[in-house]
Amino acid sequence: MTSPDPTSDPSAQWLKRWQEDGDVDALDELLRVEVHAIAARLRQRANGMLRPSTSASDLAQEAVFRMLRLEETPQFTDPQQMRAYLWTAAWRLLINRGRSRHHRVVPLSQAQSADMGLVLSGGGGISEAERADQSAALSLVMNLLRSDDREILELVYFQHFDIAQVAQKLGLERAATEMRLSRARRRLAEKMVAWSEVVE
Repeated sequence: MTSPDPTSDPSAQWLKRWQEDGDVDALDELLRVEVHAIAARLRQRANGMLRPSTSASDLAQEAVFRMLRLEETPQFTDPQQMRAYLWTAAWRLLINRGRSRHHRVVPLSQAQSADMGLVLSGGGGISEAERADQSAALSLVMNLLRSDDREILELVYFQHFDIAQVAQKLGLERAATEMRLSRARRRLAEKMVAWSEVVE
């Protein structure tokens, strides 16, 4: 029996594009598949260990978020190796939360979450109720944006610069800055909508 051709596997292609070319859109596609798979496996194997305040999707996303925060992101030879890495991280998070009942990681402050709510509402993204349920996905999605999108969103919504100040910092005309901000908000909203299909 012949082994499957890696070039026909979308996950393998996404992994290659991310690791070789730094393609964050490919990483976004890959991680949505992996989070869904890991969350489903956690639901099957947790056997009552998941508490109402912690969903399987939350743990899977947090495992991914922690991987992305590493100074040197691990290199994987194939998607199965990446899934094994993320599964181990997610399972350890579940075990540790069982030991420490009051432990909770919140990647964004409440103020930042409120600010990002403005981004999403202006970009045609998710509803107020969905934002509350998907706060864990927000930090992850911010890390999956292109650097120029992330930069302008951080300047406007986290550092609270006005458009004129941002234009000066970026060396752009005001109209070009407004266009870049609008584009970044739209891309963020699109990614959040895509991730909302994974988050349960």
